[in-house]
Amino acid sequence: MPSRFAVKVFANGFFAVIAIAIVIAFVADRRDEVLDAVRNDWVIDYMHPLKDEAKAALALERKSGSPKALINLLESRSWEKLRLGDRAYSLKRKMLARLCINLQQQGDYPRLIKWSDVWLSMNDRDLDARAFWFEGIRHISGREMEGLEGLIANYHDFPENHYLHSFLIAAYSDQGDTVSARRMVIEKSRSVASDLLSGWQVFWTTSDYDNFSKDRSKRLSLRQGEGVETILQFDLPSDAATIRIDAPPKSHLRIHGIETSLGGTRYKVSNKEVKLSQMRRESGNLLAYGEKDPYFVLPIKRVSDTDAGAEITVILHLQVSLIVAGYDVPVTELFDET
Repeated sequence: MPSRFAVKVFANGFFAVIAIAIVIAFVADRRDEVLDAVRNDWVIDYMHPLKDEAKAALALERKSGSPKALINLLESRSWEKLRLGDRAYSLKRKMLARLCINLQQQGDYPRLIKWSDVWLSMNDRDLDARAFWFEGIRHISGREMEGLEGLIANYHDFPENHYLHSFLIAAYSDQGDTVSARRMVIEKSRSVASDLLSGWQVFWTTSDYDNFSKDRSKRLSLRQGEGVETILQFDLPSDAATIRIDAPPKSHLRIHGIETSLGGTRYKVSNKEVKLSQMRRESGNLLAYGEKDPYFVLPIKRVSDTDAGAEITVILHLQVSLIVAGYDVPVTELFDET
């Protein structure tokens, strides 16, 4: 039978082991917390300067129309060494995409080939990069067919890619093959008709609530109006102050001739009254150009003889065209396709 002393020694040792285990577990847990904190601080310190640099270069490119700021940054040592898998790669890809768009629009095909090749060297599976590279080489003497065949093959495998689709239509048009170009435009229009007509949303503010929110919004569908006109019709509180019209996400649209009807009276909306987000103005038109959340904001004329708390019916009159690779397709032609 063990002595009382031995039992006491065993008990003290057992509890000491338990205490040490608890301490080790606590220290390990704290170590993980400390490492996470250090890691998070490192990511913040690493990413913030890069984000600021990218935002500044993109803003300067938009303002000046020149690709110089993007090229200078991408050629700098810190950006040149970034590769797929790095935390800042998405920023580099965004700048490369914007640079390639700029060079393609300017017709600077040698530099377009160079920078799309840089893009492909980091990720040869990037479809946008492939599209820009084939678009570039089809404008180089002796390589026209290589570029065209590359666009055809990749579009066949990935028909949903916007740039492959647009560049192939342009290639057919440049060759004088208007039948193939028009066929692709019509096919694209038909494929997006349902989402394009039904994917609208209206938000509103009132005299006592000036923020747009989901609980003050409605899903809408475009309806056929008179002639080439389409309409959005909805009911709003009588004290509605402004409305925000969200076009379908990532749509490419041209909108003009905006008018509102309230209480039987039709009002023409001036472009100066319209505020835009992820859209732009061009020759008196409002353009949605493929962004995730394009919308425009309008004031609402007050109907003075409407009872407080009542609703008013608003009809928004619009002329809308779908833009497909530079071709305008009136939305009124798509109602039969849904």
